[in-house]
Amino acid sequence: MNSNKKKHLVCDLDELVTNTSFGTSIMIKDTTVECFLIYHKNQIVSYINNCPHTGVNLDWLPNQFLSSNNQFIQCSTHGALFEIENGHCIQGPCTGDRLKSIENTVLDNKIYLIL
Repeated sequence: MNSNKKKHLVCDLDELVTNTSFGTSIMIKDTTVECFLIYHKNQIVSYINNCPHTGVNLDWLPNQFLSSNNQFIQCSTHGALFEIENGHCIQGPCTGDRLKSIENTVLDNKIYLIL
């Protein structure tokens, strides 16, 4: 872990597994960073909550980041679809762009983002 980065507690692992996706705000110095996590195929992926097309948050409702079939991350504004595993946009106005990933870790059944 980069010495400038710190661990930020997000939630219990069980809470993410039950809800599949989870949004959170992390304070870094004087800046709020909007983030989200997804539990997919027994792994946790985490991204900055920011569409590469317009910069808007991706969630439809609190903690709702996935398409109706839970196969993709979907932007609530323009419907862009992103692959869950790598954040690559496969459909929509930002096709070819990708979401910015965030490192995460699980310690004692709690999920932390590394920022």
